[in-house]
Amino acid sequence: MDDVSPFDYLSFISTIIICLTFSVVYVLGLYVLSPSLHRYQRNHPNVICRRFVAVLIVCSLVYLFLKHTSNSNININTWLGFRRNIASKWILFFYPTLLTLLLYLGPIIQWIDLFDWRYYSHNWNHILPFQDTHEQLIFIRNYLVAPFTEEFVFRSSILCLLYSHVSLFSAIFYSPLFFGLAHFHHMLEHFKQNHNEKGHRLSAINIILIHLFQFSYTYIFGVYSSFLFIRTGHFIPSFIIHTLCNSLGIPDFMNLIDLNDGHRKRKIIYMICYIIGLWLFSTNLYALTQSNFYYSNDSSIIIYRHWSS
Repeated sequence: MDDVSPFDYLSFISTIIICLTFSVVYVLGLYVLSPSLHRYQRNHPNVICRRFVAVLIVCSLVYLFLKHTSNSNININTWLGFRRNIASKWILFFYPTLLTLLLYLGPIIQWIDLFDWRYYSHNWNHILPFQDTHEQLIFIRNYLVAPFTEEFVFRSSILCLLYSHVSLFSAIFYSPLFFGLAHFHHMLEHFKQNHNEKGHRLSAINIILIHLFQFSYTYIFGVYSSFLFIRTGHFIPSFIIHTLCNSLGIPDFMNLIDLNDGHRKRKIIYMICYIIGLWLFSTNLYALTQSNFYYSNDSSIIIYRHWSS
């Protein structure tokens, strides 16, 4: 097969417009099909179910668009990361998970140390996410539907479009911009929720700063996810680490900073674990994403050949 990408016939401007359109349509779908949102918050079961339908429709439309507009001699499923010839299924799941856990070593140690083991040893059922239907819906949204649909639209699809006009290295840093910008709709929801608060309200500047920080975190995660997607050539690693990062959350840096003199040793231990985690992550980043671990017999395809180790 020639070094042909799925959308090399598009101009760079057209590609960017399509990527922006995907981002806007994904976010609009959350609101257009959720007319009840003016009465309920995002965690209301009615809103969650409507948004499930919305994002699945958007993903279907995006896929159909890509499938019917890509070069005819291209297997679009392969470029989107849905491939059958997997070198090792367990590596596909295990290595990305291990790599992410190494990155989170410090926060995990911090969480284990601060976790109220005594309370939950007698109330272990509070840990489970399936107390009622409402909690089940939130769990499915946070760890299944949102990671899958966001990775498909903002990782698989947008990267597939960008390959034609930028280097793979550049694509890693460009694609998360669309992902991060799409999350700014949470800021609008935050403003609305803050307006309805009867007690203490945050200032507009504080809300903006909160979401600028979240954008930065989302962007960094997007770079990592894009790197894994391109290195492994599969959708699953990106989906797994998205679910895992949603579960682990943002590291509690404020707790680390606020530890007083009485917890100096604990603070030092946390900081050492953070440093060790970053070191282990950086030293294993390429080793655990070697091309031959994840695919075979696709060396003729440009995306994999460029990243072969």
